[in-house]
Amino acid sequence: MSEFLKWADTLLRCARDGLEKRSIYSNEKNETNCKRQDPPSDSSEGDSPSSLVKLHKKPRLGSGSSSPCLPSTPEKQITQTEPKTPENVRQLYSLIDNLRVRTSMLVASRLPTIFYGARTHKQIEQVVKEFARTVYTRDAPMTVLSSREYSCIREFDRAQWASKNDMCRGCVRTFESTRKESSNCTYYEKRKALNHRTMPPVFDLEDLVAAGKQKQACPYYAAREMATAASIVFCPYNYLIEPGIRSSMQIDVTDNIVIIDEGHNIEDVCRDAATYIITRAQVSTAISELQKVSQFTYANQDSTGYIDFLLKVLNSWDQWFVNQTPLIKNCPVNNNEAVYTWPVEYFVNTLDNHNIGLKHYTEFRDHAEMFLRRLREDPRTLLGVTQSTGTLIESIDIVLGFLFREGGRHIDDFVPALVRTVVDENDDSAWRYSNNRRTAEKETLSLKLLCMNPAIIFEALKSTRCIIIASGTLTPLISMHSELATEFPLQVSPKHVISSDRVWIGSLSTCPDGSPLHCVNRNTQQVHIQDALGETVLHVCRATPSGVLCFLPSYGLMNTLIKRWRETNVWRKLENLKQVFKESRNVRDHNEIMEDYYECAASPRGALLFAVYRGKVSEGMDFKDHQARAVITIGIPFPNTFDMAVKEKMKYNDKYMQSRKLLSGYDWLRVQAFRALNQAVGRCVRHRNDWGAVLLVDARFRDPRNNEHLSKWVREFLNNNHHTFDSLMNSDNNLESFMKHMKIQECEEDT
Repeated sequence: MSEFLKWADTLLRCARDGLEKRSIYSNEKNETNCKRQDPPSDSSEGDSPSSLVKLHKKPRLGSGSSSPCLPSTPEKQITQTEPKTPENVRQLYSLIDNLRVRTSMLVASRLPTIFYGARTHKQIEQVVKEFARTVYTRDAPMTVLSSREYSCIREFDRAQWASKNDMCRGCVRTFESTRKESSNCTYYEKRKALNHRTMPPVFDLEDLVAAGKQKQACPYYAAREMATAASIVFCPYNYLIEPGIRSSMQIDVTDNIVIIDEGHNIEDVCRDAATYIITRAQVSTAISELQKVSQFTYANQDSTGYIDFLLKVLNSWDQWFVNQTPLIKNCPVNNNEAVYTWPVEYFVNTLDNHNIGLKHYTEFRDHAEMFLRRLREDPRTLLGVTQSTGTLIESIDIVLGFLFREGGRHIDDFVPALVRTVVDENDDSAWRYSNNRRTAEKETLSLKLLCMNPAIIFEALKSTRCIIIASGTLTPLISMHSELATEFPLQVSPKHVISSDRVWIGSLSTCPDGSPLHCVNRNTQQVHIQDALGETVLHVCRATPSGVLCFLPSYGLMNTLIKRWRETNVWRKLENLKQVFKESRNVRDHNEIMEDYYECAASPRGALLFAVYRGKVSEGMDFKDHQARAVITIGIPFPNTFDMAVKEKMKYNDKYMQSRKLLSGYDWLRVQAFRALNQAVGRCVRHRNDWGAVLLVDARFRDPRNNEHLSKWVREFLNNNHHTFDSLMNSDNNLESFMKHMKIQECEEDT
């Protein structure tokens, strides 16, 4: 088909030239030999070329030229009438032209859309920046999808609306609706002002929002409409994975291409996408809202049926919570939670007993779909119903769908748990602030349906033409195959682009006194281990210029170490060497901290940043060049085995290890630990000309079994570079020697 298009374009180009310049009977030989020179003309502008005298060169004798052009004198012009192009030939050209256009449209309609998913918008911004450097930007229109929280530019009134989603749905009629009444949002009405003609070929979310503010047009809906004609759609990868978001954003991955960056998280993301929490408080709020709507029978005559039905179902759920409460009263409380788990078949029986089980699911699904469609298309007819109620109805529909569709074949892939959250009055997170008044949150009762099998969600992505999962830490791939129940026939694991002389990787296995440095949880509570860690961080900061990152297993250990180091004066010494920062759990504080860290890391003094594995700093953030000349990793970040989800997942894997070819529970746990570790290590060197050092602090790295899950490039650079505290200071291949060598080399490269 592409060859036909080339042929058609060539033929049409020649045809148009022929119609404008010559007849179809002209040939290249005649045009080449019959040269004409037009003298300067004093005639008026109305003179045509045919009124000018034609001059022809006289052929030389014996030249052998056989020009068919007849000689003429300036006084007498010989006019030759060229034959006209026959009408049937013109029709042929028209037919070819139409066929070419139709074929181009057909080819364009069959081209797949590329959906590029990354973990955060910061990562998407980096990918878009790289896309801008390619030659495809003019031929491949793109867009960036985001939530209303990021892209809505209308002023948000918290007193009137519960969320930006509710404000948006209350003020606009979404473009899926066929109703013609105008919206109540001027930004929405002007959304078409942002399109592929008015936007630059490549833009990120920040550019889109800035353009929306300039043109007073809605970036959120503009991006969605541009997605219908885009060749590449950038978005957070949960937009592609979570069924609810994929449906609301109208993303169809069928026969398209899906690229998931930072794909080491794909298993966890899929499990989380099928894990749902339904609280009794949500059910009570939804009942209250639907009761108010049901009173307006005249305005909602066509919706009365499904609203009444949903009210009946929600009341049954509320009664279900009441009847299950005795099961949890005597359960022990750990971390402010009391948990009761059922065998899944018993849980399903409790749903059947309350008329919300398998027999009633189909009817509920039909009514839920009608309600959700109305809430999407014309929410003003459901005045008072918030987005949270819509989300609850959708969640119940998805949860029951996972349990009951396809004959209930996925029932065993879920663990139902009833959770009672107990308020600790000494815990500030259990309190909320309203009008500067501190009030305690009530105890919450919730149902958690924990998904153990990520393949349930990933199965929906198999309708794509191609799925590409990219990450620097997919090792071991056997876990990826078994957990996602998918074979990946094409696998690429290249070497690192950085040469070995620009990277130093080593491990530390002893304290300054020679005792083993095992950084497991029970050991890190001992003061001699805490002091050894303080001396290690001090040594790295003394030897390393610019920025240093230090990763810890938890915020709790971070606070414990800082408290101890303040007592022993280590903290003051660190502050004298570097500007010291701590990662924050709060997003707003985190952004401010990172801006300050980047600025200080570029100064002669440099900066030190303490962070946690699996936190905001460890994944998806770029620390290139001076921003991280060294990375210190303390311990191996095994997930908390007391966490209910982790504990149940390990039991699930042990149960189905043989039948579904899963890793054992402990092997699965090790994979999770080393993927988090590898992500932290990867913050150090970010491009070919970068350089840096990684120090793995834990005696367990001397055991080869604990290195097999390290990234391939880390294993190669580490080799046998294992140190005691003494050799770290004094050996030939120590950290300080590497830093001195690289500083000299960097100065030479700069000059």
